Amino acid sequence: MKEPQLDAGFANIYQADAKMLSVSATLTTGFRLSNGHTVYGPLLIVNNEPFSLNIPPPKRDKDGKASNPLLLLDSDALALLEIVDPKPELLIVGGGASISPLSPSARSYLTSIGLNVELASTKHATSTFGTLCEEGRNVALLAIPAGVDL
Repeated sequence: MKEPQLDAGFANIYQADAKMLSVSATLTTGFRLSNGHTVYGPLLIVNNEPFSLNIPPPKRDKDGKASNPLLLLDSDALALLEIVDPKPELLIVGGGASISPLSPSARSYLTSIGLNVELASTKHATSTFGTLCEEGRNVALLAIPAGVDL
């Protein structure tokens, strides 16, 4: 009788099966994923794998204007996008309640590794991400929660 073989690989603890991962709901403080899990705070989805990003929350200045947490991203925070295989053809960036720019260093880094970048509000970014994934495109999503209003 043949012995059963064990899978020695790593398993994604967030994903229950091999279906396409998407954002089923944008929350004010995070995201509900299509696999039923909720991620609080900034999210990166690349190659059907979700990652929680450690970006500091926006701070308010004396006039009450919030700082853009996407301006704190640098090449170290985005290095995962360079080493994944296959590399996505497009990174869709959700900037919260509205469109928010990336830092010049992050934008330059993404261009240098051959990634196109599209900026949108988080609501539109998650919708575009889902649509492109359903079309079979290899895209990545980086989004801060929809409740962040800069």
